[in-house]
Amino acid sequence: MLTFKNTKLFFGSILLLVAILDYFYTIPVWIYAVLVILFLSIVFYGSYFIHSNFHMDVACNATTSKNEIALTFDDGPVEKNTEQILDILKSNGVEATFFCIGERISQNPAIIKRMDSENHLVGNHSFTHHFFFDLFSKEKMKQEITDTNYALEKITNRKMKFFRPPYGVTTPVLAKAIQETGLRPMGWNVRSMDTVIKNEKQLLSKIKGKLKAGDVLLFHDTALVTINSLQTILNEIKQQGLQPVRLDKLFNTEAYG
Repeated sequence: MLTFKNTKLFFGSILLLVAILDYFYTIPVWIYAVLVILFLSIVFYGSYFIHSNFHMDVACNATTSKNEIALTFDDGPVEKNTEQILDILKSNGVEATFFCIGERISQNPAIIKRMDSENHLVGNHSFTHHFFFDLFSKEKMKQEITDTNYALEKITNRKMKFFRPPYGVTTPVLAKAIQETGLRPMGWNVRSMDTVIKNEKQLLSKIKGKLKAGDVLLFHDTALVTINSLQTILNEIKQQGLQPVRLDKLFNTEAYG
């Protein structure tokens, strides 16, 4: 499997070989440039695509014999938006997973209490969801993670075990922070693109006919198109013979510490 560790080892070996050859022969500078560009391209791919498991093992979809999938919502809770999503889920008897931003947890305790009382799962999505989160130091990442857990624990007396990286970006530093905080990184394998798509038909087409047991779908509380499409999406899921469940049930693991 392609990982950051074996990629560094491979390119380091190639670079050493080229340097040795360069000692005896004249090696064009562009060969070094090509090696650097290839290395950085692979690292970018592995960092940007969470399902690559490049920097750490991330649970993106489950192997299951049951016709179950998981709906996940990022970036909340958002006043009104999240409440509308909860209303739709409740009317359909569906449980979901919400990866929440710590500072929004603190600002919307009533919504978090409702999530918990209606048996939805709350996951850690960092405290600020800062644009440059993936460039933070390990200690600052750990602080964001622990602050978010504390914000939830104050409201529900539960400690999160699931973490989803902001923007789905992973790095070696984040891998160490996750390891030291003891959380489990969670990703997705079906991305709705609801932060880009504004048309409900386009959003549905991203999902329709493509789902299978074990899939993890990514949506966002902040996307109005998701709220407007959610009932239709749930109908489509039902027509395909699938049942939405919480992530902990899909992966058969504990959600809280």
